[in-house]
Amino acid sequence: MTVYKYFIKIALKNKGVILSYTIIFFILSILNGSSNAQREISFTETKFIIGIVDNSNSEISRNLTDYLGKKNKITFMDADEDYIKEQVFLQVVDAVIIIPEDFNERIVNKKNAIELFRDDRNIASYQIENQINKFISFANATYENGEFDLLNVGSALDKSVDVNLIESEDNVNQKVNTWFKFYFNFVSYIIMALYIAVIGYVMTEFIDEEIENRRKVSSIRFLKFNKEIYLGQLTIASLITMIFIMGSMILRGKYIGEVDFLKYVVNTIVFSFSALCLVFLINNITHNKYIISGVSTVLSLGTSFISGVMVPQQFLGEKVLTIAKFFPTYYFVKINEMNINSFLDVKYEIFMQLLFAIVFLLMGLYFSKTKQKV
Repeated sequence: MTVYKYFIKIALKNKGVILSYTIIFFILSILNGSSNAQREISFTETKFIIGIVDNSNSEISRNLTDYLGKKNKITFMDADEDYIKEQVFLQVVDAVIIIPEDFNERIVNKKNAIELFRDDRNIASYQIENQINKFISFANATYENGEFDLLNVGSALDKSVDVNLIESEDNVNQKVNTWFKFYFNFVSYIIMALYIAVIGYVMTEFIDEEIENRRKVSSIRFLKFNKEIYLGQLTIASLITMIFIMGSMILRGKYIGEVDFLKYVVNTIVFSFSALCLVFLINNITHNKYIISGVSTVLSLGTSFISGVMVPQQFLGEKVLTIAKFFPTYYFVKINEMNINSFLDVKYEIFMQLLFAIVFLLMGLYFSKTKQKV
C-alpha cells in the first residue's frame, strides 16, 4: 500500500485548502442558522414593496390594489416575466402580483385568481400571499346576484383584533426544511471545488514524468498502482463528504427527525460519486496545476450559479436551466428542493447523476488510453 500511503500524505499537504473552504462554509452556515433562530421568536409587521401588473383593470382589482396599498408600498410594473423575476431576485421588490383579465371570474369560480412572484429567501414575503388570500376570501363571501359587495369587504378588512402569535409546528418544520435545503445545496459547490482542487493537485504529482519512469522500472504492477491511487481518491473524497454531512448533524442534529435527512445524505453521496468521476476526467485531460485551479473555480462557481445553488431555479431563465441540465449539480439541487414520499419519486434525478458519472468515467478512460498510445 505504498502508493496509497503516498497519495494520502500528499493530499494532507493540501489540508490548508480543505480547512479554509470548510471553516468559511461552517461560519456562513452558523450565521444563517442564527438569523433564522432570531426570526423564529420575533414578529414585526413589515411594509413590503409590491409590484402589480393589473391586466383586469376592474373595480375589484383596483380595490385589491388599494387594500394592499394601505399596508405596503405599491409600484406598477410592465408584464415582462424576465424583468419581474430579475426585480424580485435583486430584491428591488418583495413580490410581484399579476392580475389576469378574467380576475372576477376566477374569484367566483374559486380558481387561482392571481400569479404571484416572491422571493423564497425572504420568509416574511409569505405574508403578502396571506393578505391577498384574505381579500379574495372576503370578496368571494360577499358575491351575490353577479356582484361583489366591496364596501362591506373594505369594512371587514379594516377591522382589527388583538392576536397572540404562536409559533406553529408546521411553520417551524418549514424553516428547518429551508435551512437543510440551502445547506446541502451549497455543499455541492464546496464538494466540487475541493475535489478538483485537492485530488486534482495530488494527481499532478503522480503523473509527473520522473515518477512515471520510476513506476515502470519498479516491481509494482500498473493495475495495482492504479487501484491504490483510486482507493486514495475514494478515501479523500469520502472524508470531505463526511465532514459536511456530519456538519449538518452537529449544527442541526435535533431537527434531523423533522426532515427527510436520508434524502439529503443519499443525494450527497450520489453527487459526490459523480463529482469524483468528473475529477478523473479532468486529470486525464490536463496535468497543469494552473489549469486545474482555474477549472476548479469555474466549474464549482459556474454550475452553482446556473443550477440553483446561488440563485433559486425558479428565478433562472429557461435557456440557463437548459444548459444546467448538462451538469449533475442541476439534478442534485432539484432533489433537495423536492418533497418526496420515497426514492422512487427522484429515481430520474438520481439516475441522471449516475449517468453523468458513467459518462465522465468513460471519457476519462478514453483520454487515458489515447495518452498511453502517444
